[in-house]
Amino acid sequence: MNPYDPQQPDALPERPARRRLLVGSAAALLLSGCATQRFEPPPAGAVAALPPRVGQQWRYAEVDLYRGTTRAELTAHCVESGAQGIRIAVAQSNGKPRDDEIWADASRIVQEPSYDITQHFETPVPVLPIPLAAGVSLRTFTNYRVATSPDFPLWWGDWLVAPGWQRVRVPAGEFLALRVDRTIRFRHADIWREDCRRWDTAWYVPEVRRWVMREWTGQWLMPDGPQRTVVYEDRVRWELIGTDIGPRRS
Repeated sequence: MNPYDPQQPDALPERPARRRLLVGSAAALLLSGCATQRFEPPPAGAVAALPPRVGQQWRYAEVDLYRGTTRAELTAHCVESGAQGIRIAVAQSNGKPRDDEIWADASRIVQEPSYDITQHFETPVPVLPIPLAAGVSLRTFTNYRVATSPDFPLWWGDWLVAPGWQRVRVPAGEFLALRVDRTIRFRHADIWREDCRRWDTAWYVPEVRRWVMREWTGQWLMPDGPQRTVVYEDRVRWELIGTDIGPRRS
């Protein structure tokens, strides 16, 4: 059963305080990817979320924020982009592929492989505000499925808020990005995980046509006799290393 009541403003959880597990050299490593806390005026002129071009690539460092180490380097490569949707192939630097991202359009995702298990949503889930602007908030309630049990729908509740534009510094340079915060509650495919919650923040740059930095974490409750134990997901960050805009259409 889906416990959400869309009429209740507190149906989704608050973002928790970050665990303070990073000290010394590990904390210093995290300074390579950061965003200013203050918000800035938006870019001049019209701003839109544009679909990526076929052939466009983005290279990311995937950082474990609890341990302060780089887990992998990833390449996201746009292999399809058109009226039928967008497909982004993701692979590690050693050539090992991950599942593709599949998008309905430049703002809404259908297949999400970034978390611990690839999810295929029954209806597209916004990961960018529509329209692309600060101050927009969206609530989404849908189901998703996973490959291990494709006939069993799992509920998903997603609250998106775009608080404003921030300066972001990553290995690829400094950018003015729209910060997008998502607060999520969902049922996990693992039946032993109860009250699953996730927090996902992305910094989207229109001229890059993708986020230059994104980080997420989560938690769930594990039944443990009469009590339940809080278990934390990894805390992961993607930082843009470089990008190739791909061939321009004439």
